[in-house]
Amino acid sequence: MVEASEGADSSQLSLANRVRDAIRAAGINHSEVARNIGIEPSKLSKSLAGTRKFRVEEISSIAALTNVTTDWLTTGRSVGPPRRRVVSHFLPQPADDPAAAGIRSDSLGAFGPLPDPADCPASAWMSKGTRNRQKIIAAAWELYADRGIDNVRTEDVANACGLSASAVNYHFRTKTQLLQAALRHSLDIIACARDLHDPADPVAALRHFARIHAGVDDKVRRVWSIWIQSWARAAADEHTRLNLTAVYTEWLDMITGVILAGQRRGTIRMGNTVLMVKSLSIFIDGLGVARSTRQMAVTDDEVLRMLEDYLVAHILTPVGT
Repeated sequence: MVEASEGADSSQLSLANRVRDAIRAAGINHSEVARNIGIEPSKLSKSLAGTRKFRVEEISSIAALTNVTTDWLTTGRSVGPPRRRVVSHFLPQPADDPAAAGIRSDSLGAFGPLPDPADCPASAWMSKGTRNRQKIIAAAWELYADRGIDNVRTEDVANACGLSASAVNYHFRTKTQLLQAALRHSLDIIACARDLHDPADPVAALRHFARIHAGVDDKVRRVWSIWIQSWARAAADEHTRLNLTAVYTEWLDMITGVILAGQRRGTIRMGNTVLMVKSLSIFIDGLGVARSTRQMAVTDDEVLRMLEDYLVAHILTPVGT
């Protein structure tokens, strides 16, 4: 483990801040960082939050990935420019026009405008193999959402991404593997909507996160389509159930990270964090399913009101506390 040494700038919190800065400067998604250094995204989130210490090999891998020195990451003493620049496309800021989205300004005020989930950061220096893998996942994700998982063949995915069927099979031996990658792609899209792994404003991030998942934004229709189909398959298929459990655990870790960050800042109430996360997840899932399947007539204003009422009643620190 990387232990804290003497000096104000050698604390674990300072280390986490420098790692966070290096990742942001490189323009790399937190999930991609975790995959590259060989740990679970939840472990990276905990390390950035200061509740888990970085291992020495993790610091070395992050330094190589973000093109800074390990000395700067661990001590902050040898500050220098990155050895290379990464070209990234950051999220645009949409116009603050509630009428354009069909939502009243009094409802939108608490949640803020939504970014485009399709515009996630992408590393320009990504290898050809990684790029092809990402093309396959993105193509499969759209086809699964629009046509239905059982109606999509390997040839359909190959045609959609401009690669051969053998290339698809090279990266994903089975359809179950590709479906799991598509589920994780949904997580990446949601994480790109706002930095949920390390939010500067946990309450704003939580509201954004809840609003997206509750189906107010049409841009995440495909996300919900994939999740709902996977839930249905998991009811009768053990492999799908195991895959879904693994990915859903990462989803819960995202919420947990935001809740913990808010608790440290005093903006989210203390208590049984695990139960708080589970309850919020169930509430959001119910709203999202109702909205996505249109099984119940619920307006945008009603959803926003229910979300805000739930957060105020069960999650946020009471005003004046």
